[in-house]
Order: sequence, then structure tokens, then C-alpha cells
Amino acid sequence: MEGLPEALKITDLKMGRQVFILLIQAVLTVTVSGQLCIDRNIQTVGRVVFGEARGESMKGQLAVAYTIVNRINHEGYPNNLSAVVNQKTESGGFQYETLDLASHTQAWNNAERTNTLEYRNAIQASGDVLCRRKVDPTGCATDYCAFDPCHATDSNQWWTATSKMQIGNHFFVCRVPATG
Repeated sequence: MEGLPEALKITDLKMGRQVFILLIQAVLTVTVSGQLCIDRNIQTVGRVVFGEARGESMKGQLAVAYTIVNRINHEGYPNNLSAVVNQKTESGGFQYETLDLASHTQAWNNAERTNTLEYRNAIQASGDVLCRRKVDPTGCATDYCAFDPCHATDSNQWWTATSKMQIGNHFFVCRVPATG
């Protein structure tokens, strides 16, 4: 691990690889997030948060917003915000399902126009995440679901779901490559 300051060098070989990966993910997140802190991106992520976590606590809304940043930094997803938010499923719908709903688009447009508390909370959470004002409450989650188990929180042949946690009405998981 050449080039790392002495304080960051890892001596515990058992945990070394995991700690190093988390360190790299943290550095990437800081680097990417600094570039993401612009109004257009805050609005884009805000729309996802509004649709997916409206009515959740601020912690729950932060967790949903962080899934987008965590996906940007994850090898299993596209590496830019627009591609992550607009990624489609095999059936052709959006990964963030509320983006497929006309009723969501109408609710978002009305909330934005009238500057509702739900709109302001979604924008606040998105700005806090993209501008790195708040810490990721999940640590690394890329996927979540409103019930468990579900395909988004289960392991598959390519990815192992780890660090499962519930925040509000959602279950969040981190993903690592499957072994064997």
C-alpha cells in the first residue's frame, strides 16, 4: 500500500483487505460527491428521494439518496449520476421505480411548484448527501426494498448482500462480489 500515510497503513492482515476497500470507497465517495454538488443533481436525486422515501425520517431519506452515490462508486453500476438514476431493469422500467409513475411526476411537480415540506425535505437530504454535509447512515448501501426479503436485498450469483439494516420502512444492503 505504497503512497499511503503511515497512519492509514493497515497492519491487521485478517481485516486488511476489507478496511482497505472501505478506505478506497470513502476516498472515491468524497471525490465523486464534490463533483455532484450542483443544483441540477440535487433536483435529480431529490426527485428520487421524494418518490422513494417521502414521509420517511431524514435518516431514511439520506439513506435512499446515498444509494445513488454508493452506486456511482460501485463496480456493479454505472459510474455517473445520470446513468445510475436512469438505469433500467431487465423489464424496461427504472431501477428507482417511482420514476415510472405518472402520478409521481405529477406529485413531484406540484410539490416543487408549491414548495411543500416534503419537497424541501427531499431537496435537503439530497443536498446533504451530494455536498457531503451528512454521513451515510448505511455505510455503503447500494440497494434497498420496502420489504424483506426481496430481490433488491437478497444475494445472487454475482453479488452478496451484506450489512443488511432497516431504516424506517426500508431495508438496505451493501453489495460485494460473490465468491465461489
